[in-house]
Amino acid sequence: MQILPKVSLIIKLPFSMYLNSPSYFTRIYFILLTVLMISCGQKEKTFQLERFEQELFEPNQANNPNHYKKLQSKYGFFYNSFAENMLNISSEESTLAYGPSLSKFVTFPGIQQLKREVDSVFPNMEAIEGQMADAMEIFQAEFPKDIQPRFVTYLSEFNLGNATTDSVVGIGLDFYLGEKYPIYPALEFPDFMVAKLRKEYLVPNTIKAFGIGKFEGQLTDKRFVAMMLFEGKIRYFMKSLLPDCPDSLIFSYSSKQLQWAKENEPMIWAHFIQNKMIFNEDPSSYMRYFNDGPFTIANGVPQESAPAMGIFSGYKIIEKYMKEHSSISLIELMLNNNWDEILRESAYKPN
Repeated sequence: MQILPKVSLIIKLPFSMYLNSPSYFTRIYFILLTVLMISCGQKEKTFQLERFEQELFEPNQANNPNHYKKLQSKYGFFYNSFAENMLNISSEESTLAYGPSLSKFVTFPGIQQLKREVDSVFPNMEAIEGQMADAMEIFQAEFPKDIQPRFVTYLSEFNLGNATTDSVVGIGLDFYLGEKYPIYPALEFPDFMVAKLRKEYLVPNTIKAFGIGKFEGQLTDKRFVAMMLFEGKIRYFMKSLLPDCPDSLIFSYSSKQLQWAKENEPMIWAHFIQNKMIFNEDPSSYMRYFNDGPFTIANGVPQESAPAMGIFSGYKIIEKYMKEHSSISLIELMLNNNWDEILRESAYKPN
């Protein structure tokens, strides 16, 4: 089991520091960007998000030890990870279901204000549940033997965008309060990130976190081609489960960036070939092509470019591969980590 897929954002803020230091000085740690966030299509289906934050903040339960023990029993490993990894509560409190510190957390004035703000943005989850129901219906049809994970919402004081275990996909609602939410700039989030902290990103990025958590174990090859095609498969997985979702949300691009990527697809591929990136085995030299940013920061790439060009190219190769092999199912694609074969049999040559 593991908390956190590789795409996560951890930020320690006042309450976390309150538990560990007499000072409220805010420290910020960034681990490989990308945030988790809503959108695409609406239908009423049988699907329910588990609202952990609503249960945690249940009225008149802050000082009730049994309240926390019940939550620990219900949410298991996710609950323990929430306490220790997100809120930085000592594992020594695990036998007490982290009650002493969590009681302070839920009564902390700043956290209570944040809870009210989250509730105002998400007064109900019906639309989101409808979109997720559609996605999970497709997932169960494509992966009939797989067990659907639990999807759990939480509030972590901006500590964690999404958290995955082998059975839970967590959704941090405090990352979807809108690009005009005043706290985001105060946390020194860059503008390109703030622009994506919107409800529209919640569903596609939840599916992305689900896909990464489910398949990241196959990414043992350190070559550029492996990273490129893995990320491409994740976007293909997202588009398969969310067929009505705009590409701008799938790739986390503005409409202008998406248009640039489409128009410059041959140039992007030529850039990788000319710079001998395809079989490069040094992640430190190629991660710039997969990291989020205002544009792809690399020599020879213009500032008007879309960020994470490697992801876009990876998707286009996977798309071409699936067109060349129409009999291959989604599950067969997602379980195939023969990167050289996929690249070769895609016959990818953009022009």
